[in-house]
Amino acid sequence: ATGPPPAPILADIFMNYISEDNIIRNTEHNFKDVSFKSINNFPQFNLKLFIRYVDDTLAVFDNKQDALEFFDYLNSLHSCIKFTMECENDDKISFLDLLLLRNRDSDRLDITVYRKPTHSGVFTNYTSFVPHFIKVGLVKTLVCRAYRICSTWPLFHNEIVYITNTLMNNGYTKSFTQGIINSVLSKYIINDSSVKEGPSPLKLCFTLPYIGDASSRVQGSINSCIKQLKLGFLNIHVINSYTRIEKNFKFKDLQPKHLLCNVVYQINCSCGDRYIGETSRCLKIRFDEHCKTTGTNMTEVGKHLLDNPAHSVNFDEVNILGFETNTRKRRVLESLFIQDSLLKHTLLNDNFK
Repeated sequence: ATGPPPAPILADIFMNYISEDNIIRNTEHNFKDVSFKSINNFPQFNLKLFIRYVDDTLAVFDNKQDALEFFDYLNSLHSCIKFTMECENDDKISFLDLLLLRNRDSDRLDITVYRKPTHSGVFTNYTSFVPHFIKVGLVKTLVCRAYRICSTWPLFHNEIVYITNTLMNNGYTKSFTQGIINSVLSKYIINDSSVKEGPSPLKLCFTLPYIGDASSRVQGSINSCIKQLKLGFLNIHVINSYTRIEKNFKFKDLQPKHLLCNVVYQINCSCGDRYIGETSRCLKIRFDEHCKTTGTNMTEVGKHLLDNPAHSVNFDEVNILGFETNTRKRRVLESLFIQDSLLKHTLLNDNFK
């Protein structure tokens, strides 16, 4: 479910639409002892376990043949849906970020953290120019995930060892990592049931730009002033804003100008006149239409070239003034550029002669 932000929600709604009407819940549990109705010449399927998260499913069968038939059953529910299937291998199977381990000795199912084979182990380096709380939050996130997923202490210990070694490869010291690990575990293991009396303090947040160590000193000074003023009813949080490196460096190749679309553009004539327009199509296609000096539906640029054979326009000299995918907003942007250019240049646009 990749794409714009609503994509996962829409995908989940669609999967509910095509699957939930065919599911029979046999117990009070939503995922155990589930049956699928007989449709499309398929018999009724009885599953020991069926869990779905958007388009990822985990199903348990008595034998592999039932799994293969159920795989064909799911693919028959809708012509636009084509599932792929992964079977248990060496008593292991992954589901989302879980790695399910069949323990045949104790006849139980163990769970640990799953990482794809392409996982590189690269995280935010400790020497990166980012606020300190981001580095602390990275360690906390990894430890909390491990604590919540790992089903046994040996598996959790192995995961902590992996996290520690991986972070050390990213420049984190062992003492820094272990200190945060101990802090996180103490909150999970030590159950503080004491009840705090009085109203909760008012939480206030404000943002300051991140400029390195100076930001930490400013934050410390603010907290010190709050303590001296004895404003116990205030809980102030300073949030450091920072710029991501991707804002300064483009990792993708630039798209050729002739393939650009959803643009506001400016065509420059050799005589000095200009034409400002907008298009949702490829810029080169629209430019070629402007260059037509015969037939019907000639643009103002084509009429100008027809009346002045010595004049010429060059695609390489076309300027991109702006990008906008929304048609209405793009036309407003076009009008703003036209109004601004009217004060300085002669335009070929027919509405502004």
